[in-house]
Amino acid sequence: MTLSVNYDAAFASSTIDDYLAFWSAGFVTAGHGYSNTGGFSNGTFDGDQYATHGRNSSDYAFIADSDSANGLHYVFDPSKAPGDNLNHYLWGSLDNVSLGEVLGGGSGSDFTLGNYVVSFNGLDLDAAQGAGRAGNEVQGVIYGLMQGNTSALEGVLDNLLASYGVSTNDTFDVVAAALSGAAASVASAEAVGVQALPEDLALAA
Repeated sequence: MTLSVNYDAAFASSTIDDYLAFWSAGFVTAGHGYSNTGGFSNGTFDGDQYATHGRNSSDYAFIADSDSANGLHYVFDPSKAPGDNLNHYLWGSLDNVSLGEVLGGGSGSDFTLGNYVVSFNGLDLDAAQGAGRAGNEVQGVIYGLMQGNTSALEGVLDNLLASYGVSTNDTFDVVAAALSGAAASVASAEAVGVQALPEDLALAA
């Protein structure tokens, strides 16, 4: 699967790390375990996508997406202790992660994001049933994002980007050019209603 990055033109000269810090500061935490545990787009414990938004006053959100139908699964085993490595974990195929604001969809339809959207596609992460929590990149990336922690995602991206000679320390334009082999300036959309973002990113860095 080919790695690609889609982003708004407003982010072109921002580094991926700057954006991740900006998103994390806005998301903070989903308050997992209380009233906001997120969910699948088309199922209870399985689905094509898993998503959640940040704390109650936050519009920031993420979507974890599988290219396989019903490709993500959550294991809840009431016979095991909550802290058991083989309980409360995600497995399956994680191919794409989108970060942004204003989560929509769900309840049988695909999730959407309405603002500040960046998507990392072709992650190609897989975890088998029984993988548990430890050493499970699918669990690590998604559970990290649920806490507003982008470290696991950043690690996956840096491992993938290394073969292209770039990293999350580079700007979106530089990374996109390296991935496509084309000249820089390949942002995927016009900047609409996000004029303040570059300054916000600078403050978050």
